[in-house]
Amino acid sequence: MTASAVPATGMKSARCPRCGNVFDCGRNTEPFDCWCKSLPALPANELDPRGRCLCPECLAAAVAPAAGGAPRGGRVTP
Repeated sequence: MTASAVPATGMKSARCPRCGNVFDCGRNTEPFDCWCKSLPALPANELDPRGRCLCPECLAAAVAPAAGGAPRGGRVTP
C-alpha cells in the first residue's frame, strides 16, 4: 500500500514538481502529520525554493544519497 492509498485527515492532493504524479500531502495539517516526516530531511541543495513537496517516490530518491544520519522531516520547504 502506498502513502496515498489511505489519505489522513487534512491531507490534500498535490502534484509532484519532479515527476508530475499526484499524491496526498500533509504539509498543511495541524499539527503537522505527513508521511514525509518519517524520512530524513532533504539536503539544502535539493530544496524547492517555491516550497513544493515531492511525491513519496521522488522524495525517497532525493534523500537516498544523504540518508546516513540526516535529521528527520522530509518536508520540502526552505
